[in-house]
Amino acid sequence: MVSNQKNVLNGSQSNFQKSHNNIEKLLFSSAYTSNNFNKIPPIIGCLTADRYGNTLMVFEYNLKNQDNYGPIKSYLSEDEKSLLEIDLISMYFSSLKIFAGQTNIQNLSNLEIHGSNIKILIFFLFENYMIILFLNSKTELSLKEKSCIVEYFKDKIKKFQFEFKYFNASKSRKVFKILENKGNAWLKKLNRNYLQNFKKSYFKKHEMIEEIKSRIAPIIERVLHEYFENIQEDIVSNVSKEIQNQIQDKLFNFKTNLI
Repeated sequence: MVSNQKNVLNGSQSNFQKSHNNIEKLLFSSAYTSNNFNKIPPIIGCLTADRYGNTLMVFEYNLKNQDNYGPIKSYLSEDEKSLLEIDLISMYFSSLKIFAGQTNIQNLSNLEIHGSNIKILIFFLFENYMIILFLNSKTELSLKEKSCIVEYFKDKIKKFQFEFKYFNASKSRKVFKILENKGNAWLKKLNRNYLQNFKKSYFKKHEMIEEIKSRIAPIIERVLHEYFENIQEDIVSNVSKEIQNQIQDKLFNFKTNLI
């Protein structure tokens, strides 16, 4: 008899855990899609260029056998038949650095360009080089993540000073090809880590918001009852839930490093 009760209890716990896991999967799937990560990866690619706009290296996140993950320029061109040349991209952004130098913009270290679908971060390193990151517009890199990316490229520039200075030399091009292959693998790992952290952060935020909702729900219903004494209970309950949902949506839109 005791054994049967334990089996029933274990079965109930197992079903509850499965149900909980399914709910988490649905929640994360919704968050993943709403951030457009199903169409545009968090970090599309990285472009390294010199101060004159000469493209030296290109790292791209390009999953094989998945057409929706294309190279950088496919995201920057609506018509695939007229793809923008990579060299023109780096030349354009180098002109911004030149403009800063010719005006009173001092010690320009980085720039950010925000679009509805794509975000671009530009870091200027050692006065002679720049790193251009192409991101999903919903991607929010932490200071730690930005620092790790910058340090990665600083390390490469220091180790291969000759190749970066004489980038057209045959030896340099061979080295850059090796660095690009390694860089593509590094970029995939970077995306995996970002999505893992995004998932953890999302669930932590969801738990905190659910806790806030559970605490404010009685307050909302009490206030509604005070102001609408003769309103039916089901109407008050529905209005309360709608207010809670509105608060939840607003809280999810807050960007904070505490989550």
